[in-house]
Amino acid sequence: MEDPLQKALVRLAEIQRKHAKSLAVLVIIFTIVLGIGLKDLTINSDFRKEMPRELPIFALNDRISDKFGGQDTVVIAVQIDESVDLKSAVRDIRDPRVIQSLIFLDGELRNEPTVTSVASPASFFRGNETVPPEEITQTLRNPQANAFFSRNYKMTLMYVTADIGSGEEQIQNFDELVQKRIDYTPKPPGVNFGITGGPILRMTIFDLLKSDAVFTLIVAAVIILILLFVMQRSYTQGILVFAPLSLGLIWTMGTLGWLGIPLSVATVGLSSMILGLGVEYGVFMLSRYNEERAKRNSQLDSLRTTVRGIGSAIIGSGLTVIVGFGVLALATVPMIQHLGETLALGIAFCLLAALFVNPVFILLEEDYEYWNTHRKLLKLSKKKEEHVLRGR
Repeated sequence: MEDPLQKALVRLAEIQRKHAKSLAVLVIIFTIVLGIGLKDLTINSDFRKEMPRELPIFALNDRISDKFGGQDTVVIAVQIDESVDLKSAVRDIRDPRVIQSLIFLDGELRNEPTVTSVASPASFFRGNETVPPEEITQTLRNPQANAFFSRNYKMTLMYVTADIGSGEEQIQNFDELVQKRIDYTPKPPGVNFGITGGPILRMTIFDLLKSDAVFTLIVAAVIILILLFVMQRSYTQGILVFAPLSLGLIWTMGTLGWLGIPLSVATVGLSSMILGLGVEYGVFMLSRYNEERAKRNSQLDSLRTTVRGIGSAIIGSGLTVIVGFGVLALATVPMIQHLGETLALGIAFCLLAALFVNPVFILLEEDYEYWNTHRKLLKLSKKKEEHVLRGR
């Protein structure tokens, strides 16, 4: 006696057989609706939002930031360029010409409204209209000034503290602002100015993650598609498995966009993982259907057996995976929560694609092959009749 699930799956197979074309149209509409959400998909580059901010230690840090201003520090490193072979090139970073450049840059940056403080060797000369080289040399003999220089006097640092904000665009804008001020600053020969610090490193890491995510997704998709071609020994059969899997990925990312859930450092590379985890459902479905058809069973009987048998199996398998990833949503750290939610959503959509889309695509592809074969045979038959009438 069949259980309710198997009865429902048999009924689903009958509906898919009867309304294959209509269901295909619904799948396309559903994909378009969810696909629109892709334009709202964002990437969160702020690690602080991926931390449990309600915990006392994070709440205290937020209060300190609110009361004492910005907490993002950008470091400008000024170092000697050994490759410059000029007599006038700087050979000691305490050179008065370097300090004059820092004094100029210090004034430019302090005029920016987003900058809350600037600290460098130039801080010792702040407020002076003109600073002669002798005064610079005398002042930098102060032991406190050594904190800004490396031991070999090849590098000095300028610390720029600002309330930049958490967005990637805000960090990018601030980086460009600092770079413009550096470019505008008169510099002596033989020194290089470079920018680093927490915000710049975060932005760089996310740029690398985004490019790596796209690259790994393309590589994973190509390799999986090639493997499907080899396993199924057919291009169309391989695409039959891969197409619903791709739709599941679009549905997942589109849903994240609709729900306003941004990708983060933990979830930005999940696309290739979802492809790898979800491909087996379609393989099972197609292989079982082909087995049933090889027994000379009708489309409907083959589909009933496939959807009932494989459907119940992949539902059980998929639900355990979804639960396994879904419980990560109970974690304390939002980064882990988002990882679990996104993976569970991706597997759920891959499961739905295998159950509802794969059988429809299989039927449509088979119907097309049937129609195309008969069209070619009819064409050849007419050609044969012409040959018979003409004789040799």
